Amino acid sequence: MKKLFVTLTLLFAAINVMAQEHLSFKGIPIEGSMTAFCQKLKAKGFTFIGQENNTSLFSGDFTGRKATVGVAATDDGKNVFIVAVIFDASGEWNTLVNTYNYYKDLYIRKYGEPTVSKENNPARSDSNTALMAEVHEGTVVYGSAWEVTGGDIQLSIEKAFGVYKGSVIIRYRDSQNVEAKIQKELEDI
Repeated sequence: MKKLFVTLTLLFAAINVMAQEHLSFKGIPIEGSMTAFCQKLKAKGFTFIGQENNTSLFSGDFTGRKATVGVAATDDGKNVFIVAVIFDASGEWNTLVNTYNYYKDLYIRKYGEPTVSKENNPARSDSNTALMAEVHEGTVVYGSAWEVTGGDIQLSIEKAFGVYKGSVIIRYRDSQNVEAKIQKELEDI
């Protein structure tokens, strides 16, 4: 009985530690102030592009591909809660799907099958114009998500700036800091 109690105590302690872990992006825990997180991102080779409201933008290398990385923090800038990787926009459906499938396969290798996955482009034609028109209209649902220790990772194809263009986007959301942001917003209403 004592052995069972010790085992359960250790199990609950391990679960508690896992629940308190922050999700990481490129080895950097998604936590702390915008300033501190951005300094760590710069140390990883990312170049600061600019800041708008509570989002800082960087350019750099993500798995060997050029990408823009957006970092979002709470209104006061004290807690980073999301990091998004945005690949260059494309007007070619095949380019978008190939990039999406490449990253989906990588994340499956690391985290297993997605918790949620839906891939549907309602275009009635296989022509690039018809497929990209659906992306432009926002009717394409192409996304997968993984619940991982510390948060979730979302992969999607979304409308981009420009006519008939789309981008592949990967979002890393830290569950603790997202919840803290929601709780603060609930206090405001």
